[in-house]
Amino acid sequence: MHGTTPIAPAFCLAALAALAAAAPAATDSARAGAADSAAVGVLAAPAPGDSGTSAGIASPRPGPAAAAAESSGARSHSVDYLWVVRTALATPAGIDSMVERARAVGARGLLVQIVGRGDAYYRSSLLPRAEALARMGPDYDPLAEVIARAHADGLEVHAWVNCMLVWSGPHPPRDPRHVVNTHPEWVARLRGGRSMSRMSASELRRGRVEGVFLNPAHPGVRTWVARVATEIATRYPVDGIHLDYIRQPDIEVGFDPNSRARFALRTGVDPENLSHLTRAERATVDSAWADFQRDQVTAIVREVRDSLEIERPGITLSAAVIADTAKAERRDAQSWRAWVRDRLLDRAFLMCYAPPVQQVMDQLLALAREFGASDRVVPGIAIFNTSPTAAALKIRGARELGFPLLALYSYDALFSKPSTWASLRRQLAPAPGGSP
Repeated sequence: MHGTTPIAPAFCLAALAALAAAAPAATDSARAGAADSAAVGVLAAPAPGDSGTSAGIASPRPGPAAAAAESSGARSHSVDYLWVVRTALATPAGIDSMVERARAVGARGLLVQIVGRGDAYYRSSLLPRAEALARMGPDYDPLAEVIARAHADGLEVHAWVNCMLVWSGPHPPRDPRHVVNTHPEWVARLRGGRSMSRMSASELRRGRVEGVFLNPAHPGVRTWVARVATEIATRYPVDGIHLDYIRQPDIEVGFDPNSRARFALRTGVDPENLSHLTRAERATVDSAWADFQRDQVTAIVREVRDSLEIERPGITLSAAVIADTAKAERRDAQSWRAWVRDRLLDRAFLMCYAPPVQQVMDQLLALAREFGASDRVVPGIAIFNTSPTAAALKIRGARELGFPLLALYSYDALFSKPSTWASLRRQLAPAPGGSP
């Protein structure tokens, strides 16, 4: 990329194989009785004096909880951040268990999903309360519980907000205040003008679409997302706002009257009616249409950034982004590399979820060349769809490439089976000589 000499994939796999061979072979039973916290240094941290930045890219400021933990030397970090799906927030006991396990893993922070499908796992004036919290009563506030428990233990809390994806249930949202009910005109539309909310479950499965998405080209959608982010940031002492599904779905959308009119004003062409164009003209229009859709998603990120700077300046803004940058930009309208370069984001958490080790390493090699050893680009390694052995190889490879921060998706998958964390911990433990 950018004229650099590529590193041979075979070399990368050979290096990872050597790392795997060097991993200790001690059994879990041999480690029984040792506290989980003894394993917190299992991944190499940046060397002393390494700022974890590359030229021209400044690091975001750590949150107060992280700063306190760092200054006290209380924790060296293995996996730095854990994504925590909203199901873990259903009860106070579940939150207590989650925070205790995060400490055992050696995490410095939690990316906690508090806006799932257009609903709230916090006290909101904008969103309906999540239906899953009905049995807990109106006084239960999951986000407040997480912050109190996590901050007391020195963990950062970043509020994970699903942006464009707003519904995926088997029935329409019941609450009349839900955005799908209050603003059906905001829902993304397929070619022909049909709303995504009218897609059947089988259509969604065939298209591999998670659910109903909003249309980022509608100005009301931008303001709505920004208001949700600022509501959380001003009502709660979160260390950051973390955007997810800040993209288009993996199907062709954008054929609502507003988007068509705006694109026609820009190009003179209605994207719904291209049959009269020559092949060369169609290619030009298709490129302009892709640019237009990327601009709409970027406009949401910018409005969130600007709103946070006014309401709570200095708070960290991050996003979960697609690691395959070609797919992200061409199909999903997600220009996240520009967001990082233009400082719209403080951090991009890469969804490195591909099961093959080599595929993830190829992605990370390219991004290491582009951004250097920057803590503004955080590899997010999956554990939900792969073995602990493959996940350990990806984690070790990311560290060898110099990435100072890592995330794991997800807390829930890591502890769904008792053996998963034990196996991953064993394979990431330092060798007898002390090196990871």
